[in-house]
Amino acid sequence: MKFKIFNLKFLFLFLVLVLAAVLRLWNLGEYPAGFNADEAAIGYNAYSILQTGKDEYGTFYPLAFKSFGDYKPGLYFYFVMPFVATLGLNEIAVRLPSALFGILTVLLAYLLAKKIFEDDRVGLLSALLLTISPWHLQFSRGGWESNAATFFITLGVFLWLKGLAKPIFIFWSLCSFLISMYLYQSPRLIVPLFLLSGVILHKDLLFREIKKLVIFIMIVCILSIPLILQFTSGEGGARFRGLSFFSDKGPLSRIDELRGEHGNLNDKAAKILHNKITAYAPNFLGHYLDHFSTQFLFINGEEVIRNKVPETGEFYLIEAFFLIIGIFYLIRSKFKHTRLLILWILISPIASSMTFQTPNALRSLSMVVPMTIVMGYGLSKIFNILSKNFRDLLLTGCFLLLIFEFIHYLESYYVHYPKRYPLAWEYGFEEMVSKLEKYQDQYEKVVITDRYDQPYILVLFYGKYNPAEYQPQAVLTSRDQFNFGTIRSFDKYEFHKIEPNEIKNTKDTLFIGTDKEMPKNAEIIDQVDFPNGKPAFIFFKT
Repeated sequence: MKFKIFNLKFLFLFLVLVLAAVLRLWNLGEYPAGFNADEAAIGYNAYSILQTGKDEYGTFYPLAFKSFGDYKPGLYFYFVMPFVATLGLNEIAVRLPSALFGILTVLLAYLLAKKIFEDDRVGLLSALLLTISPWHLQFSRGGWESNAATFFITLGVFLWLKGLAKPIFIFWSLCSFLISMYLYQSPRLIVPLFLLSGVILHKDLLFREIKKLVIFIMIVCILSIPLILQFTSGEGGARFRGLSFFSDKGPLSRIDELRGEHGNLNDKAAKILHNKITAYAPNFLGHYLDHFSTQFLFINGEEVIRNKVPETGEFYLIEAFFLIIGIFYLIRSKFKHTRLLILWILISPIASSMTFQTPNALRSLSMVVPMTIVMGYGLSKIFNILSKNFRDLLLTGCFLLLIFEFIHYLESYYVHYPKRYPLAWEYGFEEMVSKLEKYQDQYEKVVITDRYDQPYILVLFYGKYNPAEYQPQAVLTSRDQFNFGTIRSFDKYEFHKIEPNEIKNTKDTLFIGTDKEMPKNAEIIDQVDFPNGKPAFIFFKT
């Protein structure tokens, strides 16, 4: 009998992982429809390293990639390299590592939930919910470093719990956490906070093996040296400085204004009442709480269209019910590792909360795993707390609603998302570059609109431009208010807004712009349309 039950559990987990693979791998090159500039930067720089040993700017095997001046953590670029070498420079090669990490995270969710709650059912339900999670699917199907980092954070938590019994796993846990910090910016803040919390919670167990622990920490510190050097060079903070709410000087002006109303800017009472802490703390708290709002979690998700699907929250609405039950029983539970699970949820949004754009599903992505596990726990409790007839009725209703919301999500993702928000993923560049290769030899200069984010990197990516020829031409502009720069020209290509005066005074030039940039007397040569039929790029000359 036990053997049959074991087989059923194994079969259920296998089917869940198959579903996770299908949802993350099917038509990966086509959906999401388009290919964003960050993905193209990862792919082209991986291609450049393979061809020349240098990134697009000629830097030899960098730890952080300069890219658009944001110095992206480089480990995901190196994960992508073997896929580019094998599959070529294309969308699948860039997205496949993230998709595979997404599948493995589902497996880890099962193992972690099972270990925390000592119950296969909680593990299986948690894995199922993560498999179909809109939040996790959104970032598993794109070339997102954050998704890979979430896998290693989850692995780090799982190994940490195993390490409480076998100390060698603490070392591998620390290594896993360190890898997440080499992958993405957010873990560089939340991982140290999580580890500090873990040490405080489990100090009695850890200090029994203090000698081993010190050795492990020393080794990990040595492995951290490149990361520390990156921070001290200023590269590590470039992106944060551009996105942090500290870059908003408005509160500082408000401080001076409020102190001035005391009649003396140096008044001690004024300084105590009006300072950077009192000015920025409410911003941080408001941004932090944004990540726990029902609007974000269950109704509409976040504001950035690239990070969400229309009319869908980060979780399904029915999962709010699972979460409420899960939290209720979690508070009452006596499982020894649940406090770590709660701290994981509470710590995950901290890095995102220090930016001006919140709630942000990408920067707080590591929340998805512990919250899903709590939901899995809540759903499992329904099996135990109700009488059979009412339980069966409630469970049937819950799963029917879950299936309905899941189907609605898939319809939104594959049907409505590409047509409603084609610019979210910079749709049309592949076809545009393909057409460009047909016409470009007929012109001395090609001017391409910069309305669509970072057009130069997508031209490099889809054109498979020779990195050795491009590197000497790469000159990044000064950074804008968000700490981004761009490339304005290389070879015969220029990237900027197409102005009427330029069109009038330029000969032997091919223009590729939007319908709003094309003059009435222009000769249309070709066109690329969005999925909704509206023009994306118009090829024209005067």
